[in-house]
Order: sequence, then C-alpha cells, then structure tokens
Amino acid sequence: MAAQFAPDVIFHNGKIVTVDPDFSVQESVAIYDGKFVAIGSSTDVKELAGPGTTVVDLEGRCVVPGQYDNHVHFLLAGMDALGSEAKVDIATMPSIEDILTTIAERTKITPKGEWIATSCMYRGALKEGRFPTRHDLDKVSPDHPVYIFQSGKNIIANSYAMRLAGIDSSTPQPLEPEGWIAKDDSGEPTGHLIAGAGDLARKAWWQKTGQPIKMWDFVYFDQQTQIRAIEAQQAIYHACGVVGVRDMGVSVDELDSYIEAHRQGRLKIRTDLILGLPSRYLSQDDIRQSIERYFGPKQGLGDDMLKIGGIKLVVVNDGWWAFTPEKLRFLIEEFNRYNWNMAIHVNTGGGEEPAETVLSMLEEGDKTNPIAGRRFSFEHGFGLGKPEHVERAKALGINFGANPLLAYYASARSMRMNEIMTQVRIAKLVESDPWARTVRDWGLPLRDWLDAGILVSGGTDNPAVVYDKQHPFLCQYSALTGNTLAGQLMPGQEITREEMLRMFTINNAEVRWQEKTLGSIEVGKQADAVVLDTDILDCPPEAVKDIQVLQTYVGGELVYEAGR
Repeated sequence: MAAQFAPDVIFHNGKIVTVDPDFSVQESVAIYDGKFVAIGSSTDVKELAGPGTTVVDLEGRCVVPGQYDNHVHFLLAGMDALGSEAKVDIATMPSIEDILTTIAERTKITPKGEWIATSCMYRGALKEGRFPTRHDLDKVSPDHPVYIFQSGKNIIANSYAMRLAGIDSSTPQPLEPEGWIAKDDSGEPTGHLIAGAGDLARKAWWQKTGQPIKMWDFVYFDQQTQIRAIEAQQAIYHACGVVGVRDMGVSVDELDSYIEAHRQGRLKIRTDLILGLPSRYLSQDDIRQSIERYFGPKQGLGDDMLKIGGIKLVVVNDGWWAFTPEKLRFLIEEFNRYNWNMAIHVNTGGGEEPAETVLSMLEEGDKTNPIAGRRFSFEHGFGLGKPEHVERAKALGINFGANPLLAYYASARSMRMNEIMTQVRIAKLVESDPWARTVRDWGLPLRDWLDAGILVSGGTDNPAVVYDKQHPFLCQYSALTGNTLAGQLMPGQEITREEMLRMFTINNAEVRWQEKTLGSIEVGKQADAVVLDTDILDCPPEAVKDIQVLQTYVGGELVYEAGR
C-alpha cells in the first residue's frame, strides 16, 4: 500500500471476531476512508502503517462487528429520550406511584388543556400488580388530557381524554379493527383502550386537532424536535454498540425528518425505514391511491446510512385482529402487486390462527408475484412455533425477526399480572394458567428455527422495551440462553455464541439487502465495530448480560467512548 494510502487507523493485539463466513478470529484490522482494508495478524497489518496512521493497541480486548436491531420505533424512542421536551418517560418505572408522580410533575409546566403523553409503560410487572386507570390519572391531572402509551396499540386515558374521544359507557366495542373498551362492574370505562379501542380514540383526537392519521402514536412534533429525538436516541444506541436499526411503521413527516437529519450530517445510525401506511383507518380506495401516489416510487431509495426498505403490516396484536380477512387479503395482494417487501407483524398473543391465515394469503400471492428472494420478514417471532408453519415460511423465503429483549421483560408481566391482564383484555385469548400464557405469548423457539434453516435476525422492539446502557448486551444474552425475568420459557432452545452474534450482525444486514457492505469485519465493508471489555466468545453465558461497550465505530468514526 502506497504511503499516501496508508490506513487511517490500525487496531492490533486484540481478538477480532469477524463474523465472516468462516467465523474467523483475527488479531488486527486496518481502516481507511471508513472501510476495513486489511485483517490479519498484528505483525502483518502493522506493516501497512504510514506517518499519519493512528495505531491502537487493544491490549487483548475483544472486537465484534457493530450490532444491529431488526425492529425499533426509532423516533418514538427518541421522543422518550428527549424527556421534558417531548413525552413523559415512564418506560423504566415499575410502580403506579412512580408513574403518577412523574405525570403530576409534568402538569406543573404544561398549560391547562394541553396534552400530556407518555412513553410506553414499563413492560415488566408493576409492583401494585395492576395497571393505572383513568381514576388514578384524574387525581394527578384533572385539567389535562392524558394518555399512557401502554404497549403496542394499547393505551390508558384519563377522563378528560376519554371525553375528547367520545368514549363512554354507551360506546360499543369496536369490531374493525377489533378491540376492547375495558369497563368496571358498573359498566363505566376504566380508561384502558385495547387495540381497536385505542384506534377509535386516536382517530377522534386527530380529527379534533386537525392532524393527519398515522400508523402509530397520536402526538405530532415539529421536524426540529424530531431531529433532536433522533440524535438523543442514537446516542443511546451507540452506547449499547448498536450501529444500525430498522424503524418500523414510519410516517410521512418522520420520513422527511430522517432525510433532513441525514442531509445535515446528524444521522449516525444506519437506518432502514420500513414505511407505515395507516391502513386500519383507510378504505381500500384510499390504500390503493396511497400506494400509487406516495409510497410506490420510494422503495430502495437511499444509501448505506439511510434507505427505504419495505412496508410494515400489523395483522394481530395481543390477539386482536387489525383487519377483516377480506381487507387483509386486499392489503397483501396490493403490497405484493406493487412489489413491496413486507415486514409483517403476524401475531402476538393470538395462537396459531394468524400464522395460518397470513401464510395462506402469501402463498396465494406468491403464485402471481414470487416472494422468494425478496426478504419478507415475520416480525417479533411470537406464535411461530408450529413446525408446519415454519416449513411453509421457509419455502417462501421468509426470515424471522426475533425480539428476545421484549420476551425478557414482557414475560414477567404475563406471569405475575395474569389476572388483571385477563380482566382488561390486554390479550384477547384468555389463559387461566399464567405459565402457559407466558410461554404461548413470549416463547421464542430459536433453536428450532435455526435448525429448520430459517434466517433469524435479532432485535428489541424498542421503545416497547428500552436499552439499558449498564447491560447493553441483555438482548443478546436472552437470545443465547433463553432466560427472561420469568425464567427460561422454552428449555432446549438455547443457541451458540456464533449464532447469537450472527443474529445481531450479518443476518440483520442480509435482511436489509446489505450483507455485501455491512454486518461483518471483512475487507471492503463499512468499518462498523464495537470494542468490548469482555471476551464475548469465552465468558460464562451469564456474563454476556454484563458485557460493557468501550467504543463504538460507525464507518470508522468513533461515535461512542465509555467515560466521555
């Protein structure tokens, strides 16, 4: 290598876990112009150094490829990370008392009549063994409409917000999308609006505020706030060794904010945008026009830092169907006809029927526009345990996007709050046995999927669950061991260290159509890497959850360093 093209940085005397096809481990790696240009022994790679090369002695430390998260809601998480500037962050508060105290503090700085919205609620079990109700919220916020983004599409609203939604004891249960207005013994709503009931409220609130509908949360923020949210959340990702994500269900205004953040050089997370059409609220004609006019030309647009990778489709959430069979078939046919790659939330908490329905419809669509090779994904992975369904998914070339961190936390809620969850119908299917419910809803048969030849990627569903900077590899740990806060849900489904690392690196890159440029430490690929304080291959399994990130690099740029 000529001197003027000497590496910018050389790392040597380390344990470089490349995650290449041979899963080789090397001593040294060189980076030039944001890419890996040499990998091998310390002696050989150090010879490439020039006068301007920074040479870093790893002192035996372990380096792995940058980690990827297959399923996040990046901007939603960022709004939580902004704190008082945006939403009330209750995501790690394990008690109703803490939640109410925090909301009460926000009322002091919020003009009366203005909305107070929260992050997702803590996904584990609450200390009180129940959820807050509108009566709890009324005590601390009688003069503000308040709603808690409880989980998924479920919300908890106070009386003020319920009045704005026009929901009372006479409101019928929603049928499409399916949902549940939880009520007390006297027939009065408790404030719990499950699935389609939450959609009913959001639609009314959007109409009153004059805002357009979107796939996920109700509240809108201006572009500069959204860009600050991107920066706030990406700092958390970097601290946890995450260099890339797939953002699920992006709206039009969010798409514009990502593009502007990238244009300004402020986006430092490789972001695959999976667009979200708010199909639950739209007629078939509206859906077709939306696909043709806006979404159609955009798939594949972008670069290694930001691109559009497909469209999100939620079928069943906590057992509640988002569409009638007729509308679901129409959506799958139209998305497939326009050649969209689909990221499909097949099911959570709904048994085997959703997988059977979706697979049958995809098999029909495959006859007119083949799906194999297009990298469709089944998101979360919950409810995909039937061997026949796994084989049919494999035949279609569908990959599974597993979310072990979601299982890690949510299993505790299912196990310890089964009775109250049944009362408010957070999951449609009732299960008297808490353990059976927990395994049904949150078990991940990773071993079976991998043995069947399914491409499995790893992620979290953040901010349904949050990244813990003190335990940045907690998701990987749960994937490796199968352990959760409720215990090991499916013994015998443990995976190897190599399989774990592939799930969060090269497999994610393949899902994103970027395995030739990202996902492993190989010559010519983008220099995304993480320096760890622990040998991830040789430490005891329990130690994986305690691994600390020392440095994170994106395209050769140091974006995080512990202690700075």
